[in-house]
Amino acid sequence: MLFPLLALTTALAAQPPPSPAPPAPPELAVRIDRSTRLLVVAPHPDDETLGAAGLIQRVRTAGGAVRVLMMTSGDGFPEGVERAEGIAHPRASDFRNYGQARERETVGAMALLGLGPAQVTFLGFPDEGLCHLASTYLFDKTRAYQSPYSNRSSPPPTERLIRGATYRGIDVRREIENVITGFAPDLVVLPFSGDDHPDHCATHTFVHEAFEAVPASLTRRLRVLHYVVHLDQWPLADGVGARVSPPAGFSADYGRVVSLTLTVDEVAAKKRALLAYVTQMEVIGRFMMAFGRENELFVEGEPKEALSCWCDDGEDAAPPRRPAPPPRPRP
Repeated sequence: MLFPLLALTTALAAQPPPSPAPPAPPELAVRIDRSTRLLVVAPHPDDETLGAAGLIQRVRTAGGAVRVLMMTSGDGFPEGVERAEGIAHPRASDFRNYGQARERETVGAMALLGLGPAQVTFLGFPDEGLCHLASTYLFDKTRAYQSPYSNRSSPPPTERLIRGATYRGIDVRREIENVITGFAPDLVVLPFSGDDHPDHCATHTFVHEAFEAVPASLTRRLRVLHYVVHLDQWPLADGVGARVSPPAGFSADYGRVVSLTLTVDEVAAKKRALLAYVTQMEVIGRFMMAFGRENELFVEGEPKEALSCWCDDGEDAAPPRRPAPPPRPRP
């Protein structure tokens, strides 16, 4: 037995030492008080809770104002509809009913975070269709996108902020402009531009386009944070530790990652809010609860090079990076 043990010892000694764990992201430094005005933009019901439930509570507890802007009602999720309704071939009416159920879940989840229905705005744009609106239908004046799930080509009448809004990219941007102008946030949280889900990266594009369209006085002191939801197998691949770490291989060129450490009460409320999304817990519950940890991660700044936003038809909805203006000549 001596020779095998010596051989094993020698082999173990020859192995390279494990790579050191990456340093923990710095703590988010942000002043939150009664003057804070937080706008959280979510592609689907539950994204606001996954990405920023702790931050929402922090602002609300401090007496600040919070508005949650829901881009879609999450009505284009066939697997979810089939599970919720117990049917194999959902019809348009089934998808619409599912979207209404997810809106009700949102109102319930936000109540658990201290927000009332008036603090949640549903825009009713097409789930699984935002990427198309950011590319093919961005400036199309003659036709609107039609959802293959709900068969709608415009938001429900009760959810239109602008008269005549349809499923066109220009109308998405205009409605976001409407919200930014009316609410005047000083802190905005929205999806990361490199998120793997096309609705998420398209939402990023629309919000940043809206920033450029509103008066400069509304964005001059605006602080913008981005949250990540879909990136490979993260955060499930991150293990089951108490804290969530940045996705593996997340480049510093993508932006500065910061962490918000939550209180025990904030973590508990976030978990309750996640559980309020019953339709989603039935399908992706394990994934959702992986976000219910002691911290939330945000990315500050934009990637050094624009990241692609691939639609399901192979179209890239990412806008071209605008060149920096030439330096002003010195007098």
